[in-house]
Amino acid sequence: MENLQELLMFIVSSMVKTQEAIEITNEVKGDLITYQIRVADGELGRIIGKNGMTANSIRGVVQAAAVKDKLNVNVEFLD
Repeated sequence: MENLQELLMFIVSSMVKTQEAIEITNEVKGDLITYQIRVADGELGRIIGKNGMTANSIRGVVQAAAVKDKLNVNVEFLD
């Protein structure tokens, strides 16, 4: 689970200008782990991308990484 959070931090930090404003939290409900990502004001658009394509790609990478640990993962991007 920590590896997934490190992966998310690596991906998100390479996309935004203010890395110190990145906040990643997780919430466990049963067998579902939900990661919640907050970034600095005005940088959420960089993470979401055009039509949400970048956000979906980030979710896909994290879900693929979670498969080897047999985890069910969701990623949310908060304003």
